[in-house]
Amino acid sequence: MVGIALRFTAGRFHATPWGRHVNEGVVEWPPSPWRLLRALVAVWRRTLPDVDQASVEELLARLSSPPEFFLPQARTAHTRHYMPLGAPKSTALVFDTFVALSPHEPVVCVWPAVDLSPDQEELLRQLLDNLPYLGRAESWVRASLVDQVPPVNCRPVARDAPDPSVELVRVLAPAEPFSLAALIAETGSLRSLGYLSPPGSRWVTYALPEGALEGPRRSRRPRTRGAQHPEVTLVRFALDGPVLPRVVDTLRVGEVARQAAMSQYGRRHDGRVSSTFSGRAEDGTPLQGHRHAFYIPTDEDGDGRLDHLTIWAPGGLQPDELEALAAVEELARGRESLRLSVIWLGAGRPEDFPIPWLGWHRRWRSQTPFVLSRHVKLRGDTQGGTVPKQLVDGPEDQLRLELRRRGYPTPVSVRRLPALPLGSGAGPTRSSRAYRWYEFHRWRSRVPPAGGAYGFEMEFEEEVPGPLLLGYACHFGLGLFVPSE
Repeated sequence: MVGIALRFTAGRFHATPWGRHVNEGVVEWPPSPWRLLRALVAVWRRTLPDVDQASVEELLARLSSPPEFFLPQARTAHTRHYMPLGAPKSTALVFDTFVALSPHEPVVCVWPAVDLSPDQEELLRQLLDNLPYLGRAESWVRASLVDQVPPVNCRPVARDAPDPSVELVRVLAPAEPFSLAALIAETGSLRSLGYLSPPGSRWVTYALPEGALEGPRRSRRPRTRGAQHPEVTLVRFALDGPVLPRVVDTLRVGEVARQAAMSQYGRRHDGRVSSTFSGRAEDGTPLQGHRHAFYIPTDEDGDGRLDHLTIWAPGGLQPDELEALAAVEELARGRESLRLSVIWLGAGRPEDFPIPWLGWHRRWRSQTPFVLSRHVKLRGDTQGGTVPKQLVDGPEDQLRLELRRRGYPTPVSVRRLPALPLGSGAGPTRSSRAYRWYEFHRWRSRVPPAGGAYGFEMEFEEEVPGPLLLGYACHFGLGLFVPSE
């Protein structure tokens, strides 16, 4: 058995899980095996450079299997900081969310089936003695080998573990076979190359015991700084609730988000309506040009559940509209038993957020179905039934026309996709389950679609910008395209 005790001397563990933005307020708990092994690699290179690589690699390979944990009582907390952006009176709100725990109660990592040679044990002891912090630099730690460990209360489990008394969480761990080169890779380089998870890693699901991580699930949102940032076109929220809605309910959630935004605006302006939120002019006629708000629910960890909401208004959001969005605290629709908390993540422009589908790419694929706005037509002379009629205004034709109307170039290739596989969101989850496009809810409350639902992968000659939403109900999350790996 190998046991490592991690005593956080400042009573805090600061670490943001891979693939999550710091302002989402998500903490990594338990500490990921990937993070611990990377920290040991850094300590080796910085403090024990004379130790040969083969010895370190052999030791870390022994510790590459997912450990079990003893987790002391802990809770989440956060601080808020306004960071300067380099311009006068220009700041950005940053959340620093962390796990608060007693500095006298260690987290204990246990590998019950692993044995080390005396030389390996001594090397590990030296590495742990030299480890100054784990996570961000303010997470001061004293790490040590222990012979006696308390009863573990957090173990790896199958994703479908049925026990309702536990909370399932995913943390990053080394993949098999173990690769030291993967641990050494720079995180910034991997993100710049568009990796959704580090090569040589895998996600492991752990069961947190009930009450293992206490604290408020959401905090009061700061008032928006819209008056300081008149150029804001995009606002991001995280979604939270007992059960997150499935990705097939994208349109439903998008409609409820629109209702929530309009309701908050109306309360603050004597019942008046924002044309940006409603998509209609003062006389009630629909706005043209797609410059009003898109309500875009997304599954960004690939588990088939909607976990984020992006509201994007290409024409810009005014300060009073940002104030209304900042006041939205939940999305609720009684007859559909929908009730979600929304957590403000930030406001800005698409390029301000490191989200792949907000960036520039050559290849794009459907994340939600492209729903036709017109019926497909069959025309032409069959010559007495000897030749079939020609398909006119088909799915590919309507897709290209939509792109042209939005100012995008014609793609060099378009191919159909039969379904959306789970694990194709912004996260690394993988599953054999797939949603056929017709499984998505595809009609608004009062406006049914004219045609069917299709998925595509398309490639352009040059990179084009996101967000990219096309077709019927695109302002409610349908027709969303994301970068194709």
